Amino acid sequence: MSKNKRAVHVATIKKHHKGKTYVTHLLRRTFREGGKVKHVTLGNLSDLPDDLIEVIRRR
Repeated sequence: MSKNKRAVHVATIKKHHKGKTYVTHLLRRTFREGGKVKHVTLGNLSDLPDDLIEVIRRR
């Protein structure tokens, strides 16, 4: 694993189903394992206000 083990980011996932778009904001950590990229979801931020999600994203 890389030396920056604690770095996290906000991933925005958009899904389309029956003409509707669903947006989910997840707090994630990404790392490589066996040459493949793996994601670990640390939390779901979707219930937070959009401006607060942007503040978290910028940090």
